Amino acid sequence: MRILDSAAADMGGVPPDDAQLRTEAEAARLQARIDQLAAHVQELEQERASLRWMAGHDELTGLANRRLFHALAPALLRGDDSSSAVLILDLNGFKPINDTYGHDAGDEVLCVVARRMAACLGDHLVARFGGDEFAALPRLPGADAPEAWWHEVAGSLSAAIAPPMDVRGNTLSVTASIGVVPAGRTAGLPDLLRRADQAMFNAKRHARTTDKAGITWVVATESGDHTETYEPAAAPASPPDLTASAPAVACRPGDPVWVHRNGARRAGVVESACEWAALVRYRCPNGAGTMVDTMPTNSLTIRAEVDPHLDRGSSTHR
Repeated sequence: MRILDSAAADMGGVPPDDAQLRTEAEAARLQARIDQLAAHVQELEQERASLRWMAGHDELTGLANRRLFHALAPALLRGDDSSSAVLILDLNGFKPINDTYGHDAGDEVLCVVARRMAACLGDHLVARFGGDEFAALPRLPGADAPEAWWHEVAGSLSAAIAPPMDVRGNTLSVTASIGVVPAGRTAGLPDLLRRADQAMFNAKRHARTTDKAGITWVVATESGDHTETYEPAAAPASPPDLTASAPAVACRPGDPVWVHRNGARRAGVVESACEWAALVRYRCPNGAGTMVDTMPTNSLTIRAEVDPHLDRGSSTHR
C-alpha cells in the first residue's frame, strides 16, 4: 500500500504536479534568502552600535572621549551656579614610564588611572582627552555639601591616583596635576575648559618647581579669576607586597589630615598609625561630633587649615 506524502494528502490524495513542486521550492529559497538578509541586518545593527560606541569612547581606557564629553557636558552644565565643575587632569611622571618601560606599560598605567578615576567619581562624566590628559565634570555630591565642595572632590581624586601600581612586575606611580573651575550660569563649556586647562598648567608648573603634585582651582570674582593652588600630601606608601622601599611611617600621631571618603573631605587628626593604616578621629558627615575609624593611609592627605574643635586637643596643638 502506497503512503501519500503530506502535500498529496492536502490535495485529497492527488500527488502534486511539477508546477506546485517548483512553487514550493521557490518559496523555500525565498525564505532562506529572507533569513539570510535578516541575519545580515542584525550584523549591520551590531556593527553600527559598535561604531557608535567607538565614536564616543576612548578605545584604550573605555572612558568617554573628547567628542562625547563635548556632546554631553553642555546639558549637564545647565542649572544651578554651584551644581557642577569642570576638571582637567594631567599626569606627572608618565613620560619617563613610557621611555623606560615602553608604551605597553604606559598604556596599562593609563588604564589603571582611568579605573581609579571612574571608581572615585562614580557616575559623574569622566573622559580621556588624549595622551595622559583626562577631564571630568563632577557635580554637587549632596545638598549638605560645603560651598567649595570641589576642593574635596579634587583632593579625593588626587589621593586615588597617587598609590603605586604593579605593572608587568614593576612598581610604578604617577601623580596628577589638576585644574578645577566651578561652573557659573553664564560660562559656556569652551570658556570653562580653557580656564580649567590654564589652572592645570599652573598646577603642572607647581609640580615641576616643587616636585610635588598640585591642585589649582579657579573661581570667578568681580575683579577677575581668583586662583589658589592646594598641595596634597606626597604619594602614600604602597602595601608591603608592592615595594620594599616605602617609608617606615606614613603618618604620625597628632598629624592634622583630610579624610577622603565617598567624594567628600572631612577634617581629622591621626590618633595612631603604622605604615599602611591609621586610626583617625574625624568629623561626622553633618559636621556635628566626631567619629574614630581605622583607614588606609592612601585615603588621607595632610591638612594645613586649622580646625578649632579638632586641633585644640591634638598633640600638635597642646
